[in-house]
Amino acid sequence: MSLTQVMEQYQSILEEEVHDIAYETGAVKRKGKLDATTFVQLTIFGFWQDPDIRLSGLAQIGGRREVYVTESAISQRFTPECANLFLRIMQRLAEVRLEGEKVDIPLLKQFSEVIVEDSTSVSLPAALAGIWLGCGEEGWANESAVKAFVRWNMLNGELLGPRLTNGRTNDHKSPFSIEELPEYSLYVADLGFFAIERLCSIARCKNDENKKSGKRYFVSRLQPHTNLYNRKGHLLELKGILPQQVGQVCEIGAVLGQKNGVPVRLILLRVPKEVAEERQARIIEKAKDNGNEPSKEILELVHWTIVITNIPRKMANYEEILVLLRLRWQIERLFRLWKEGGKIDEWRTKNPYRILCEIYAKMCAMIIQQSFIQEGCWLDPLRSIVKAAACLRRECNRIMVAFYEGNLENTVQSLLRTLQSGYRIDRRAAYPSTAQLLLDGLDWQLELLLT
Repeated sequence: MSLTQVMEQYQSILEEEVHDIAYETGAVKRKGKLDATTFVQLTIFGFWQDPDIRLSGLAQIGGRREVYVTESAISQRFTPECANLFLRIMQRLAEVRLEGEKVDIPLLKQFSEVIVEDSTSVSLPAALAGIWLGCGEEGWANESAVKAFVRWNMLNGELLGPRLTNGRTNDHKSPFSIEELPEYSLYVADLGFFAIERLCSIARCKNDENKKSGKRYFVSRLQPHTNLYNRKGHLLELKGILPQQVGQVCEIGAVLGQKNGVPVRLILLRVPKEVAEERQARIIEKAKDNGNEPSKEILELVHWTIVITNIPRKMANYEEILVLLRLRWQIERLFRLWKEGGKIDEWRTKNPYRILCEIYAKMCAMIIQQSFIQEGCWLDPLRSIVKAAACLRRECNRIMVAFYEGNLENTVQSLLRTLQSGYRIDRRAAYPSTAQLLLDGLDWQLELLLT
């Protein structure tokens, strides 16, 4: 499916389906000057173009669809029903799939997909705790929060999600199922998603159609206090095998899970003192925020990078495994883009339902934005999603006008041409980016400073 076809589906949702959803949610009870289509689009494209836009700015954008309304008329629309409307629209947009070409990186192309999963949270006013429950108890900070889970395919840039849950949802209870991972795919996630049963399920996941076991791979850091066993079922003692010299690597075979365990490669790498101290500071700060104190064992283990994977050696050596592990940071950059560029966690109002409408509308914009980034510049490994997003913010209202006036295909092609220049990251000699390591090979002495 081409981007133009995807945009036509987005157009169908935002121009046609929106009416049915508006009546189903009760967001529209009678016809007025500001219909559901215009209201939804001026909100989505308005906050996409300027995340800090005021109501007067939204009213001006409505004029591009030949609808002239007051700030008050827009403000009155931000109701609980309209919040449900925007949530449903976001969910529908997230269902549209754009399966583009795969980036030409041999290390990645061995897999059918390279899926990185993570989540990000947005704290909400306490008044919304009945809709999205946070981690804090009643009357405390973070009483209400929403968590967005995302899977991102590093091979073709396809975004799956966001799927929203209560803010207190543990990462290993992700709304994405293991069964959604295709055969011969690679799964990479941070320690929040680490669970022995989860990783074993990935390795043993069966195809629902033929019930045959399809090989799937994972790369993960090892969660402290996780037991590993040798092939004879005896417990491995990490202290006895940890390398003692900075830069020294030890790799051995192990078994994850005592009963019906999965064979894995255990890779242990001693890091420099300054890297370990930086890790310790982060751990102590995070524990302090949660009212806890880290154990001595956890603080001691930061002197090593400890990785487990079921990728065989013939597919990737330990240096390449370390590069694949770095992919987990790419989705952090995506969330930073959403929060710093799209400002999905900032607003100018105290109206809780206007806040919800704004968050959902901004997430709708981020979904559409990623479709353009995927089609426009993903095949270049040195792409900069930050530069591409800045370009799209300046031009995004052309899409809304094309929805209204027609000529969508020419508008899409024009925007894609705009993305073709000035969107690359600069090569770095001292601290190579993940893209450089994937393209040029790994200098693992530098990797020690970056893991």
